Amino acid sequence: MAAGESDPLASLLRTLERTRDTEQAVEIAKDIGAVIGLPYPSCIADYSDPMLTRAPDGRTYAELFGWGADFREDWERNRLNLISPIANVCRYSTRPFVWRSKDIVTMSPLTSDTRGKHWHLTPERQIAGGLTIPVHLPLGRVASMSWVARTEARPFEQVLEDYSTQLRLAAILFLDIVAQQDMDAPTVTAGTGDTGLSAREVECLSWVALGKTDGEIATIINRSVPTVRFHLENAMKKLNVHNRTQAAALAAQAGILGSLLQ
Repeated sequence: MAAGESDPLASLLRTLERTRDTEQAVEIAKDIGAVIGLPYPSCIADYSDPMLTRAPDGRTYAELFGWGADFREDWERNRLNLISPIANVCRYSTRPFVWRSKDIVTMSPLTSDTRGKHWHLTPERQIAGGLTIPVHLPLGRVASMSWVARTEARPFEQVLEDYSTQLRLAAILFLDIVAQQDMDAPTVTAGTGDTGLSAREVECLSWVALGKTDGEIATIINRSVPTVRFHLENAMKKLNVHNRTQAAALAAQAGILGSLLQ
């Protein structure tokens, strides 16, 4: 963009930042798509959920964005959240990325088994491609915001280069609005709030998360097996769960254990 040229997305982003109205946010996302030449937005608020993200009125955001019933039904019926190559990238990256439907159908994990035949963003269904912004949310949730096109009017890479910063902000702001709709809905969850886990309890849970037995943990930390079990039982009580596996999973999800990737 040339120096002094007004940013065509600036006004839309300011409005998106101020609004908490779902329908207005949806219209802004569509307007952003019109500006960048990718007119079909898409939002997934939690890739672990096989059901499409829903607005407060019960309709899916996919419906509000104008995606046809066939696309929406395919996603839920075929549990595409589990095999989506877009989701796979989002789980391991925070960087916006471009994809094309003619290439994405050959990407892992679709080729791992016959479920790939159910993938719905294909050239045969008049999808050229788009770009996706991964968004990592509290409690380990992986989300994304995408803008999709039926034809590649401009190279997608050029669109990303021109608008990457604005689109990242738009994705975060939109998903803030999506998350807000659940803020007032009370839910019963394990381990909410400050857990107060000790350093030794965190250490033991980290080794549980990595698949170690109580005996192996005892050897690693140079303590007795009863001592390891004492720390794990204390952690389970603080997290309000019933077994060591659940405690480790919850602590990992809450970010208490840090990265478990070696």
